[in-house]
Amino acid sequence: MAKVTTLYSLDDFQTVLDASKEHPVAVLKTSIACPISARGQEQFVQLENDADPPLYGLVVQYARPLSNHIAEAIGVEHQTPQALVIYDGKVVFHASHHHITAGRLRDAARRAVSASAVA
Repeated sequence: MAKVTTLYSLDDFQTVLDASKEHPVAVLKTSIACPISARGQEQFVQLENDADPPLYGLVVQYARPLSNHIAEAIGVEHQTPQALVIYDGKVVFHASHHHITAGRLRDAARRAVSASAVA
């Protein structure tokens, strides 16, 4: 099973942004009260291959200030569930609800790396 590092604080998110300078990272915002969040999480944890981005997650009910900060910092309106792929400090892909799939997240991370190699 994939390892997901839980985010609790602004410092935790800064660590994610710093890591994104080296390689794409994936972040999932979920709700404990939403069955669609559970489905999104099932897709998210399918990213477990060595080539897949590191996974980070937060439960909105436990980290509301962080969730709001992320939305403001990256310029993507908050939704739950919401998956983000961040590379070089920028969101290169985001999806919410039923649009969260392991394939889309994996493809977005690969495209980001490929695009940076060409540039």
